[in-house]
Amino acid sequence: MNNIFLWLCFGVMWLMVFGVVLYYIGMIDRKYIRHTLVLGIITILSTTVFWLAMGYSLSFYGNIQYSIFSDLILPDEVVSLVLQLLFCLYAVIMLVGSVLERSNWKYIALYVPLWILFIYAPVCYSLWGEQNWLSDIGVLDYSGGLVVHATAGIGSLVLARTLPIRSKITGPSDIQEIMAFIGMVFITLGWFGFNMAPSGEMGEAAILIWLNTLISIIGGGISWFLTRRVLEQQISVFDLMNGMIVGLVGSTCSVGYVGPSASLLISIIVCIACPIVIERIHQYFPNFDDAGDSFGMNAIGGIIGSILTGILAEKGNFFNQLIGTFLFAYGVLV
Repeated sequence: MNNIFLWLCFGVMWLMVFGVVLYYIGMIDRKYIRHTLVLGIITILSTTVFWLAMGYSLSFYGNIQYSIFSDLILPDEVVSLVLQLLFCLYAVIMLVGSVLERSNWKYIALYVPLWILFIYAPVCYSLWGEQNWLSDIGVLDYSGGLVVHATAGIGSLVLARTLPIRSKITGPSDIQEIMAFIGMVFITLGWFGFNMAPSGEMGEAAILIWLNTLISIIGGGISWFLTRRVLEQQISVFDLMNGMIVGLVGSTCSVGYVGPSASLLISIIVCIACPIVIERIHQYFPNFDDAGDSFGMNAIGGIIGSILTGILAEKGNFFNQLIGTFLFAYGVLV
């Protein structure tokens, strides 16, 4: 394990989390900009406090012995704790994106620790933890397609339905689109650390992941853009940015197990499916108000990416990956 490499991964992932908050600024009415910034910061603070106190220990060991207040926390464990905090933070910040403009910070400060305790920690424990039974039956998830994205996306479906829909939705101003663009830059930059960190060092595996991550950005951006062009006969800057991000969402299960061609194919398929699903949700479920389209982008993108991993990864077993993915999704939803 190379601590300098992991520190660099942490640095770009930290920017990535705050980049999501900036990205959300481009999706809201401008009178809610300050509210969204406060909500994002409160989410990050409450998640970090709970993770350091017991979230990490529950997620990886199924107990609370590895709290930061415990003598069991040695330097190598601190590296894992801090890096895994960023994966949890990204999941939570995507979850909260479903209720932009509608939730207050007190509700989120209470909801987030409970969600980590009852949803994220058990899911993480089942795939990445000490008793990783889903991994033992052959379910692959290299950097969080299921643990982070599908979990947050399905959680968004539930959370968004707990609050009333927005009465009026207005488009962003030019300055908000610029802020969203800066956020997208931070997100895509941070994703290199997000995907490469599990490799532990800048070796051959990390170099392949570096390339796969870049290809997923490009493939996703082009695929989403063309799909939206067919669906709507018009495009926006968010069609390009959403595609670049969702191409990465689709990559996370497989990125360390496949080559560049498979990564390109996964990003293309995911970014054809996700905008179609989002379009149908808006069309047939007008009372479902997912402000950040987190369900359509993260749950659908993560699940499709997981299934394709079972098909395209050399280590993959399609049947086990399919069964594991749907057991996982059903467990999170229930």
